[in-house]
Amino acid sequence: MQRLVDVVAARLLEGSLVPYLGPRLHRSPPFPAGPGELAAWIDARHPVPAAARGRLWPTARHVEATTHRRTLVKLLREAFAPRADPEPLHLLLAGLPILPLAVTAWHDGTLLDVLGDAARAGGRSVAVVHGLSPVDRPGERWAAPAGDGLAPAEQAETLLYQPLGPGPSAASYLVSEADLAESFAGPEPQRAVPPEVARRRDGCGFLFAGCRFTELPERLVARAVVEGSSGPHFAVLPAEPTVDEARFLAAEGITPVELPQERFVAELSRWLARTTFPVRQAAAKPAPEGEAAEAGAAAP
Repeated sequence: MQRLVDVVAARLLEGSLVPYLGPRLHRSPPFPAGPGELAAWIDARHPVPAAARGRLWPTARHVEATTHRRTLVKLLREAFAPRADPEPLHLLLAGLPILPLAVTAWHDGTLLDVLGDAARAGGRSVAVVHGLSPVDRPGERWAAPAGDGLAPAEQAETLLYQPLGPGPSAASYLVSEADLAESFAGPEPQRAVPPEVARRRDGCGFLFAGCRFTELPERLVARAVVEGSSGPHFAVLPAEPTVDEARFLAAEGITPVELPQERFVAELSRWLARTTFPVRQAAAKPAPEGEAAEAGAAAP
């Protein structure tokens, strides 16, 4: 198991492993921490039929059908208005020497807050690209806002991809069956993600943390995001995988890291603490003239 932690840490340091963070990374979040929890939260404020309870897709569909899409968006904005304190893994990722791409597959803005604070303090420049619901914004798949401390997606040192939409103040969320099916289950899944995300994931693997794959929407989004990347992929699950999760992990070539999340992050942090400083120093040295010219020609 230590060997897996070594591989994960080394790949994070070289920028060839993309963090993919799910809602269960948070230990005690002030917002619903998963599709089932969000369905229950909505049901408590807008009751749904018994057959839909605990299931996010039919819950969202019922709210849309009986009221209006605006009601669903309003509920989601209320659910995710509270901000969560960053977890150790958020801070660890923000401190990496390089982080070309990261993914947050939930509706909170914790990682964006941490990366944005680091950028404003003189750290890496950050850009965001997020999914748009085809119901809210017909004909548009994603948006890449700039300004307010955010860089253009093609120029940023770190690109944060939020496939389910932006954070708590969003006007568009991907949450219903129509949202996710049209965005991630089309005939060409490799086109489900923005071009800059596809470019940056090329040659990389993914590290899943705080994710469950018990529900079809969770598997659908993860499969689309990973499509076309070279691997290897790893997953630190919050609990023992179910039969469906084990099948999904095997089908997608994702290796489970059989450590509790907190212990994994602690070991990863210890590993990086021994190596981050030398890597930063090495990166600061000027490259030889020939190598510098080649690097300049290869830069995006």
